[in-house]
Amino acid sequence: MKKLLTIVALMVLGATTSFAQLGLRGGLNFNSLGKAKVALEETGNVKEAATESKIGFHLGAVYNIDLIGSFALEPGFYFTQKGFKLNDDDANFNYLEVPVNVKWKLLDLSIIGVDTHIGPFAALALGGKWKTEGETWDLFKKSEGDSKRFDFGLQMGIGVTLIKKIYAGVNYDMSLTKVDTNLGISKDNLEESNHVWMVTVGLNF
Repeated sequence: MKKLLTIVALMVLGATTSFAQLGLRGGLNFNSLGKAKVALEETGNVKEAATESKIGFHLGAVYNIDLIGSFALEPGFYFTQKGFKLNDDDANFNYLEVPVNVKWKLLDLSIIGVDTHIGPFAALALGGKWKTEGETWDLFKKSEGDSKRFDFGLQMGIGVTLIKKIYAGVNYDMSLTKVDTNLGISKDNLEESNHVWMVTVGLNF
């Protein structure tokens, strides 16, 4: 009986490893916060302003699990930088992010593979700073920025894999939560949420 259980366990382990693959990922983020309503210090009036793009980076790992046919499930774990620029102000957010994407393999050859993917992500902020007029504020300290630490939304993208090993892709993170702050951006905003284009390269094992 023990021998039979051992054989079954080895068969299950072999099947699992043959349909799963670990990958390391890293690259650049191009971040913005969309449009926001900004309270002017001089008059107290509120005006609409578009935030400028800000460059950050991401680094992490994914685990590809083949499903039925051309579909696969790919959870991931990343350290990722988000943020924005607004006039002369600069904001940085550091997150731990966990996406869970469903992949559709459009092309799956030994030399080249192409996939598109979409799925939810959840993120927890480790910290963040707002720099303005020579001063630095803690975005997550209640008495200073009081921003929300939890973020979630949708991630979608497309990727190319060469010889089953070398990966390159583009993702778009669309947050469904608002980054409320007490640093001049009012909470009755139009689109105060993270929007991130991610250019990624990696290696599969």
